[in-house]
Amino acid sequence: MEIVPFKSIGTLSFGDSRKVARAKLASTFSTFEKVPGETETDSFDDLGLHLYYDDEGRLEFVEAFDPAKVVFRGISFLGREMGAVTKAMKTLGFAATVSDVGARFETAGIALTVSSDVVEGIAAHRRGYFD
Repeated sequence: MEIVPFKSIGTLSFGDSRKVARAKLASTFSTFEKVPGETETDSFDDLGLHLYYDDEGRLEFVEAFDPAKVVFRGISFLGREMGAVTKAMKTLGFAATVSDVGARFETAGIALTVSSDVVEGIAAHRRGYFD
């Protein structure tokens, strides 16, 4: 799945309705409330994807984990050391904001979740998601 900053990840486009996003993935899913009181998240466990929607039911954030294969301009993320990923992104001109749980590449619309210096999750989001 290729990330196009603030626009899409694979066949999914930010702004897709829940119905359209589900149809595009054509896979078994379940829903759950990841954050109490917030809009339900779609979980496609066999694809390694969690889809988050805004209050109008439009796709705004996608989280990917194993077995998903996510790339951005030739860079793969999952299962790699954080240092290697941040170096590769820096080569493309994207600086990381590092935290205790991972890193964000704000100008690319990408966030990483890291454990023991290994990327376990990658997220892509619509413009303004963290504003």
